[in-house]
Amino acid sequence: MSKYDIKSYQEEFLEAQEKVGTEATKDWRGFGQTPAAQLKQVYSREGFDPETKIYAFKGDEMVAFLTSSIAPESEDGIKRANLEFALCLPGHEECSDLLFEQAIKNLKKKGVQKIQTRVGEIYKGTVEKAKKHEFNYSRDLYILMEAKISDLSIEESEVAVLEFDESRDLEQLIKIFVEKLGSSKEYAKSNFERVLKDKETFAIHMVIREDDKIVGRVLGYRNQNDPKEFNFGSLYFEDDKYFKPLISSAISKMKELGAEKTSLFLHGQTLPLQEQYQSLGFSQSGKIDYYEKEI
Repeated sequence: MSKYDIKSYQEEFLEAQEKVGTEATKDWRGFGQTPAAQLKQVYSREGFDPETKIYAFKGDEMVAFLTSSIAPESEDGIKRANLEFALCLPGHEECSDLLFEQAIKNLKKKGVQKIQTRVGEIYKGTVEKAKKHEFNYSRDLYILMEAKISDLSIEESEVAVLEFDESRDLEQLIKIFVEKLGSSKEYAKSNFERVLKDKETFAIHMVIREDDKIVGRVLGYRNQNDPKEFNFGSLYFEDDKYFKPLISSAISKMKELGAEKTSLFLHGQTLPLQEQYQSLGFSQSGKIDYYEKEI
């Protein structure tokens, strides 16, 4: 009999989930545990399935958890699910296999045929777990770009990069996220609510306007595990001429705030920007790939 109890999602677990995730990923690069308040918003959406989020307890203490989600229907007719390997507190690593086995049982009951997960050296332990559970490489997902702030070049520009103005810019940005960046309106709203609520973390938020129209936007936020590091959020620009003014303005602000290093992920449509980031002093320091497994 296992010394751990496995339970499905309950709202009262969220604070502990944030703490376990933060501790378990403190040495990961380019990753930040989602805060409990944002998890609550995501898990409150219509169609949420509590059996896709499972937790291991020893007595009354949460010591590990594993999350998954059913992916949208694909053209090939194969039902897939996204799964993240379990995050465990030190000394409770054996929970990883217990939670994985339970997750597979739950997903099979729901008709899932394949699971996919994010794997990379910068997400410590995921490479070993993917090998252990016989996952196979599927495709590239993210490239991690990093730099010391002192090594980055800042290019002067006549383009005006201005502080985000909630009353003036919010609705425009939500529309941009929905129509041009592929976000749902609900997600875009909840994302900006979080940014606006926690301005100490999301300390850099600037836009470029032309005739009151937003043509560029940059976001920089403090890394939860390292206050001397700033990460970049979603970058948007309508013309290549806005790229360097946006990034240079953000870097200048990071310097003012005492940051020593910065990082960002390139993925999907942003992968072609790698050379432009390298021209400013960024370098590739890791990558994350999708791996798949039939179940």
